[in-house]
Amino acid sequence: MKRLFVSVLFMVFVVSNVVADSVRIEILAGDGQPLANAALLIESKKVSVQVPETSAVVDQVDKQFTPTVSAVEPGTDVVFPNSDNIRHHVYSFSEAKNFELKLYSDKEKPSVNFDKAGIVTLGCNIHDQMVAYVLVSDAYDVAITNEQGIVELTLEESEAPTEVRVWHYWMGDKLSKAQSVQLTSDSGKLTAQVQVSPPVQEDKEPSRLEQRFNRRGN
Repeated sequence: MKRLFVSVLFMVFVVSNVVADSVRIEILAGDGQPLANAALLIESKKVSVQVPETSAVVDQVDKQFTPTVSAVEPGTDVVFPNSDNIRHHVYSFSEAKNFELKLYSDKEKPSVNFDKAGIVTLGCNIHDQMVAYVLVSDAYDVAITNEQGIVELTLEESEAPTEVRVWHYWMGDKLSKAQSVQLTSDSGKLTAQVQVSPPVQEDKEPSRLEQRFNRRGN
């Protein structure tokens, strides 16, 4: 598969809200577009923040996992409902969690215990386009940007963080690939830069298994 390596510049803008202890972080790519599903890893020992709660649920809607990226602590049970009217098969070969949920329908809600730190890449054997990530960590407070590339943090101390680690799945499925960035003040904003290499998406034929299930209307 061909890959186009493009340096992407993330700019993190932190703007204080009306409430003094709240900060709003927006992550943009080098082309100025918001970057969704970027994980900010904030060392809880250095800065006390309250990050938005992430659900320990990974649903399946319109042949896609949702959310694409979620964060949980080790020992968390993650539930995998199926909101489609077709069957799905969820699996992962990741070192942090190797598991398989064989074909099941919307009547079932199986769960898996994520007991080891790391990044777990999820897939579906029936629908190759279905990919998601569960970030498992107790060393960081983790905040995931929304579709507008924005996340809001509530500070439990008077100062905003001066350094964060940023991970995005374009960096690969190892948390060690996350890059530390210094947040520097510039005209009332905090900015940072991270470089990643997004892959080029290529069209490919559906797998035999997917073709068979599509013919059957599953």
